[in-house]
Amino acid sequence: MVRNLEATGVGLVPDHAVVVDAPDARAVEALDAARRGAHAPARALLAATRAEADWTLRHEAVAALAEIAVADAAWLGAWLDESPEDPDVLTVEAFRRVEEAWAVRTAARAKDVSEEQFRAFHTLLDDALPVIEAAVAASPGDPVPWSAALAHCMGAQAPREVFEECLGRALACAPHHLPTHLHAVQYLAAKWHGSHEEMFGYAARVAAEAPEDSPLRALEVVALTEVVPEEARRREDGIPGPDGIDAIIATAQAYSASRPPEDHAARLIRNHLVWVLNGRERWAESLDVYRSIGRYATRDPWTYAGEPLEMFRAIRDSARAGLAASIPRNGTVPAPAVPLPDSVRAEAAHEIAYVPGAPQRVSQELLLCGATVRLAPAGRWTLMESAPSEETPGKRGRRATVLRLDGLAAVAETAFDSAGMTTLVARCEGSDARVLTVVAKGRTAARHRWAGAGSVPSQETAQQHAQLLVAAAGQGDAREIARLLRDPGDASELLIRTLNALGLPPLPVGFGERAEVLADARGATVHRARSLWQGMKDFMSDETDPNPPLQLDGR
Repeated sequence: MVRNLEATGVGLVPDHAVVVDAPDARAVEALDAARRGAHAPARALLAATRAEADWTLRHEAVAALAEIAVADAAWLGAWLDESPEDPDVLTVEAFRRVEEAWAVRTAARAKDVSEEQFRAFHTLLDDALPVIEAAVAASPGDPVPWSAALAHCMGAQAPREVFEECLGRALACAPHHLPTHLHAVQYLAAKWHGSHEEMFGYAARVAAEAPEDSPLRALEVVALTEVVPEEARRREDGIPGPDGIDAIIATAQAYSASRPPEDHAARLIRNHLVWVLNGRERWAESLDVYRSIGRYATRDPWTYAGEPLEMFRAIRDSARAGLAASIPRNGTVPAPAVPLPDSVRAEAAHEIAYVPGAPQRVSQELLLCGATVRLAPAGRWTLMESAPSEETPGKRGRRATVLRLDGLAAVAETAFDSAGMTTLVARCEGSDARVLTVVAKGRTAARHRWAGAGSVPSQETAQQHAQLLVAAAGQGDAREIARLLRDPGDASELLIRTLNALGLPPLPVGFGERAEVLADARGATVHRARSLWQGMKDFMSDETDPNPPLQLDGR
């Protein structure tokens, strides 16, 4: 498994590049403005989607705006006060009310939801109903408000005739609107208000009637993710048998193969498909779908396992390990069988970590880590960058591969878990994005990414991250740092200004342009990865310098 693990990552985007429910580029400006408390761009966007009957973009934008409003509804309240009968603001408010209710209930199974949560959930749903009715009435012919009505039906345990009326009205507006059918599949699931037979029958009918290039052609794979694994193993009535499941997977794979890598329309189907393939331990096929997904995870189905981004990454790692372990001793990892997204061909990120203390102490902390890095003194800090491994030149060592040390933040999480070792990692991602991460006590405490208007955080998030950055650096004005974090300007300049405001040493010359920028730094040394046994011996040794002079790289 160790020998093959690194090869399983070919064509996969790195963990740091994955995002959940990334917005359509046409919605970015409106979402960013809403986070800053302005509603005019959202008003213009939604009016245009309604006029053009672009229901897919409209649904995505409304759902994203509602999620922003759950955290801070002031901008939405101002819009409602200004235009109380505007069908667009009523639709966003309806989604916000339903989202707020489901946030209280959570996605957990009923047995894991408390009575208090259920009471609050149903109270909020009752309060949402008049708003949903107003949104539906204000926008005839629009299927999007009906999505709020269908979500309400599921949570409020609406009678079947009410659900069917809402479904029929939504389909009359747009018969092939994907979100409408996703709500129907969930409502008809055995764990909600239907049965396996009803759910799979509905999904099969919709798929058969869908246009040739529609994601609805693969709707049955979404239905598979609504089946609890134990039920599938027991072969409960209504669940397709092995041949039927293989046919559903093959249909979804054919749809995925017909779409380009990182295709917006195929995101949801691909995320559900890879979930199903993982559940059947079809690791090589699963990793090919991950390659086609590229950077774009979706909230569902990963939310069924936990926090979506964390689960996407963790289960992808499990698929890699599963494939690596399944390869015979003399076998090789299969090459990618799908076209790769451009994002995996992008130039590797450049990173510099700011670690408190002298290189000698930093090197001591790194002994059990398994990473090869270069260290250079910089006042009260040590600058750290990745360096080639002697074990496998140009690559990470095997232990670093197993520990998933694919970035300096991961190295810091593994090595610097003691008090007083809070580390900041500056990262260059291509020409347009910069990242600043805080790692404290073995975990990432904050991660800010500058990448233009679409990446601007909320005021609350910026303040939290600013306070953590100031605490890590030991100086700086949190208000000024928060302002820099919310600035949508040039990412490279903003990273430099933030590091300066925190009183940190400047980035080395060549950062973002070439690798190993510390190679010529005064006093630079290479900390070599040890075997686990050698690392333990060095760690317990009385020697004060784990990297004696013979191990310096000559400077």
